[in-house]
Amino acid sequence: MKTHIILMVKVLFLAIVMGACDTDEEVYQVTDRTDAYISSVQLYTADNRNVATQVTIDDVNGIINVEVKNGVNLAHLKPRCSLAPEATITPKMGVWTNFSAAVKYTVISGSGEVYKEYEIIVVEKE
Repeated sequence: MKTHIILMVKVLFLAIVMGACDTDEEVYQVTDRTDAYISSVQLYTADNRNVATQVTIDDVNGIINVEVKNGVNLAHLKPRCSLAPEATITPKMGVWTNFSAAVKYTVISGSGEVYKEYEIIVVEKE
């Protein structure tokens, strides 16, 4: 009987230890892709409307100009973008961002070897 209790305690202990592992870490898929670019940008308001009326992407200089209608709150926009296959971007998009001034992003290729910096500049269309 004592052996069964000790065995049960050991099993319970292992279950607790195994369940306590941190699974919140981000897992990055490493590939041989070296493409690192942004192909499109959208800017959403609180009511989930894309307010970008014109987007110009200058890949050579890493400048993205986005025009929005006059009166849009530049301090509270949620950006989304399309990237090269398997590339990632930092800081993350899809969160409320202040575009009253230019915001810098870095695109990282799937291989992790190529980094491309972009600056998104949002201006109100007159």
